[in-house]
Amino acid sequence: MTDVNGTVAAIRTGLESNLIVHDEQVVFQGDDEAHFTVIQANVSLGNVEDGNVAGLIDTKSELDEEAELDAESAESEANADLDAEGNRRVHPIFFAQVNGGQPGAVCIAVHDGRLLLARHWRIATDSFEWEFPRSMGAPGEVSGATAERELETEAGVKATSRRLLQMMHADTCKLRDSIAVVELAVDSESLDEAGVLADGSLAGLDDLDGATLAWLTPEEIDTMIAEGNIMDGITLASYLIWKTRREAAAAEEE
Repeated sequence: MTDVNGTVAAIRTGLESNLIVHDEQVVFQGDDEAHFTVIQANVSLGNVEDGNVAGLIDTKSELDEEAELDAESAESEANADLDAEGNRRVHPIFFAQVNGGQPGAVCIAVHDGRLLLARHWRIATDSFEWEFPRSMGAPGEVSGATAERELETEAGVKATSRRLLQMMHADTCKLRDSIAVVELAVDSESLDEAGVLADGSLAGLDDLDGATLAWLTPEEIDTMIAEGNIMDGITLASYLIWKTRREAAAAEEE
């Protein structure tokens, strides 16, 4: 008897790659600004025809002994995933996207070696979180423009230049959307009052209580991460990308 739950788990976790996606359909779409959408993909294990696994092998004679065993295992698994009438089982796999799949952007605003973090109340986690500002993209808007718009909207800061560091996926299992990690330079004239204390200094690690914006050094952000005070996955991943790029650039200059 086929372990249907095991097959679905293998498909969902990405351990099974010999797949056929028959179709996709929207099963839920919110009427909020994000247009949060849940999509159902109907998937089955790959076809096996004349001893070949579609998309996996051409002919067994072209494979070495180890690959032949792998192909036989895949063929056996695909043949096992049949219903009582001998048809391939179709498994519903669900994932989500927002804003029609338009790429979003996360803002890494840099001023005098410090990075801007914003404090948000997140309903989903029922908690305050320190994060890099981010936004969904607008139709026809390039990712860099999305980042500039969000930085000005959320923090009142205008960027003097921008640089796309990398595209990434927040969750390759459950979210289809891609996110641009954008570095934005901010000079003193553009800073305005964002994250600035009454004495004119920038709010830092010792000023987080009650603050909504803070300019932190990489060392201060490292401390927050080590103490478990930054929990947003997009912020953590974006910071790693930014820091890795910075270290690589410094190594090239040596």
